[in-house]
Amino acid sequence: MIFSSQERKMNFGLLFMRLGLAVVLLIHALPKLFDGTATWQKFWMSLEFESIGLPGVMMGFAILLIESIGALSLMSGYFFRAACALLSFLYGLYFFGYFYYKSGYVTLTLWSLGLAVVFFGLIYAGPGRYAVSVKLEKK
Repeated sequence: MIFSSQERKMNFGLLFMRLGLAVVLLIHALPKLFDGTATWQKFWMSLEFESIGLPGVMMGFAILLIESIGALSLMSGYFFRAACALLSFLYGLYFFGYFYYKSGYVTLTLWSLGLAVVFFGLIYAGPGRYAVSVKLEKK
């Protein structure tokens, strides 16, 4: 099947977005994920959600694991929409936490809202043609 130049550009743009976002997420999450329980607890406390009453170590680990697995899913394009939905929800929670508790960092609030919107939009756009899932569906 021959694709038009416009389709190739769109699919390459989606690939570039997926890989760029995945690298940013991995740079953010992996060092904290590998640091251990003290970092997971500190990460959960920094989100200002400790008043919920959930264990900080477990929740910090879960959030960082979701970010890391979501980034790997973005890279490969496999389980793409599910990962984007989880990441959109997660960054929506970040936005709520930063906005509601007025952390003083307006940039963090806007960054988390922007990423939530980008991931929500990617749910509808899909992974594009250059994804592992597309290659597996052909076989």
